[in-house]
Amino acid sequence: HSTRYSRTLQQAMMYVAVPVASEARVVGTVRAARALTAIDSALKNLYRQVPIGGLVALVLAALVSFWVSRRISHPLEAMRHGAEGFAQGRFDHKLAVAGSMEVCALAQAMNLMAEQLDDRIRTIMEQRNEQQAVLASMVEGVLALDMEERVLHFNQAAAQFLGVDPLQVQVQGQRIAEVARKADLQRFIRRTLEGPDPVEGEIVLQDTETRYLQAHGTVLRDAEQQEIGVLIVLHDVTRLRRLENIRRDFVANVSHELKTPITAIKASVETLMDGDIVSPADSQDFLAIIAKQADRLNAIIDDLLALSRIEQNDDVSGMVLEMQDLEPALRSAVQSCEMAATDKEISLRVVCNAGLQARINAPLIEQAVINLVGNAIKYSERRSSVQVEAECQDDMVKIRVRDRGCGIAREHLPRLFERFYRVDKARSRSQGGTGLGLAIVKHIVQAHGGTVTVSSESGAGSVFTILLPVV
Repeated sequence: HSTRYSRTLQQAMMYVAVPVASEARVVGTVRAARALTAIDSALKNLYRQVPIGGLVALVLAALVSFWVSRRISHPLEAMRHGAEGFAQGRFDHKLAVAGSMEVCALAQAMNLMAEQLDDRIRTIMEQRNEQQAVLASMVEGVLALDMEERVLHFNQAAAQFLGVDPLQVQVQGQRIAEVARKADLQRFIRRTLEGPDPVEGEIVLQDTETRYLQAHGTVLRDAEQQEIGVLIVLHDVTRLRRLENIRRDFVANVSHELKTPITAIKASVETLMDGDIVSPADSQDFLAIIAKQADRLNAIIDDLLALSRIEQNDDVSGMVLEMQDLEPALRSAVQSCEMAATDKEISLRVVCNAGLQARINAPLIEQAVINLVGNAIKYSERRSSVQVEAECQDDMVKIRVRDRGCGIAREHLPRLFERFYRVDKARSRSQGGTGLGLAIVKHIVQAHGGTVTVSSESGAGSVFTILLPVV
């Protein structure tokens, strides 16, 4: 083909020549011609329409893509918000199951996951609360530390033993040496960390008062049996140690108290047995010594039996506490001590309202007051006075026995009601005391649900106070 332009018309033409063949020979040609103006115009229209169509297609595609993306992203956005709520512990809100099949399946899976997480977290919280309640109610102190001796757990009993207030002092994550500076405890913790076997020992804490703690330590391990720290359990055995000391003192005191009169009786009997060198007058003196020491032995045994009955509740279990007037019991107790008071020219006085009542067992309260008044008479100077007072104050009946005797030094007051404890042993024995009177008073008052206290100063007299509940 060929193309020629008309120079007169300045018009581009397109010519096409097509050969005509017959029996494999070219016998002629066919020529076709067309002006290029129409083609150029069509091409120009096509060039204009293609960008516009592409732009329209692009806009349509963007709209379709946005619609499809929003249709997919909207449930995913809802799931994201739901997952954030699950992460914050809000498992009560469920995700809407909507959208495509895959999205619905994902929403159902997340709802199921949330439900299972809620159940597991509730179970863990219940177990944690139970453990916290158990640890908080334990009388034993529980102390968990990591390998660097930093506190992992600290229950209330351990805080009390070590004198730590968790509300004021940051305990979690602190080293035990910073929380409680107890040398014995730190040594025990190091012993536990050094060995794989459990360790037992006793820790002595010196605070306002000496405290004895029985300690048991063991190594903490994780699920892979790796050592992660130690667990220390502390049991307060202070009362047990005190009871052991009291028992030892009691045995020693009883032995000594009984041995003293027995020695005097034995010496007197041995002297009387050698009758050749003993005059009748001396024999009477030795017999008087024997009688006096026998009476002392009898008094000690009677007081021990009385104290034993009270402690074992033989008298208290069958004891009936009734609302009774106090004045008759107090006056009867004072009358029982009048002879001893007369010998020392000591005046006795009772100050009590006639209508004052309390739930008491009159014979036991009378015995307690007799012991207090008797002690007041023994240790008061001649021509002094002893006063018994009773009043109701702050829903408590207070019975006071007040003397103006030699008084008691402050250091003796805490142990004054112990059995066989004496402030002045030589003077107490010379006065005929057994050392059990105040112990009997304490147990009688405790049997009534009350307490007994003493306030005294050397040279200024003493005041013993019995506190009894009104009802």
